[in-house]
Amino acid sequence: MLATIWNTILTYPVLNLMAILYHLLWDNLGLAIIVIASISRLALIPLTRNQTEMTRKMASLKPELDKLQKKYANNSKKLSEEQMKLYKKEGYNPLGCVGSMVPQLIILSVLIGVIRAVTSNEVDGLYDFVLNWVSNGGGEFSINPNFLGLDLTLSYNELSEEFGRFAPNVLPYLSLALIVGAVQFVATKFTTMLQNPDKVQKKKKGSLVKDGEPNVAGMQESMQSSMLLMFPIMTIFITVSAPAALGLYWIVQSFMLIVQYFIIDFDKSKKGVQNLFTKYRDKLGKK
Repeated sequence: MLATIWNTILTYPVLNLMAILYHLLWDNLGLAIIVIASISRLALIPLTRNQTEMTRKMASLKPELDKLQKKYANNSKKLSEEQMKLYKKEGYNPLGCVGSMVPQLIILSVLIGVIRAVTSNEVDGLYDFVLNWVSNGGGEFSINPNFLGLDLTLSYNELSEEFGRFAPNVLPYLSLALIVGAVQFVATKFTTMLQNPDKVQKKKKGSLVKDGEPNVAGMQESMQSSMLLMFPIMTIFITVSAPAALGLYWIVQSFMLIVQYFIIDFDKSKKGVQNLFTKYRDKLGKK
């Protein structure tokens, strides 16, 4: 029942869109995936804007929250009440960031399912009028998976089991997985700088302990640094076992993440880029 609802409302519409784009883009699966990845990232702009606003509000509320924590250190109930009053007054929703992540995960799950279906030529969900159009009235539709010398239906793990881990025809798929991780790392770090342009020039590593007590800000900074490395590594491990089409999708998504932030706040993003270039120019000048 749930699977039927999921497919009817989410998977099948995206699958048909993929088939239409594939047919329009000269039967090129790679180009269709690039367009789908771009559309999905642009569609998330309202959610990303809301998440960014909540993050900025949380940063501006930090001094007041610190005061409340000191004032009601021994009264957790009163502390929670005062925090909620402050959130309501400033229009901050503690669940705002989490709520914006749920649709992103749903979209990612749907797209991964569609990519797997398309690369396996499982197109039973095509609407009759779409199937008739993309098959030129023939009633049969198959996907050409080749793109830039890669078979987008194959994975590194699958090929390495057959030909060896470092066989010449396998290395491009390993390279794709490594590129996915590298691009995601750079895009995440870059967009973090775009969100906080004033922190690009001066960045100090937060201490985990301050004045003999745990430093929450330092812990958060340390956690963010760890996650900055963890996610790209996890993505590499997923990509080596998934069809190459998913790797292509993630690369485009990472680049579009940067575009997304420029659309949301061009002036602030531009300032972040300028400060970033100034930082590295000064570093090169000292050498």
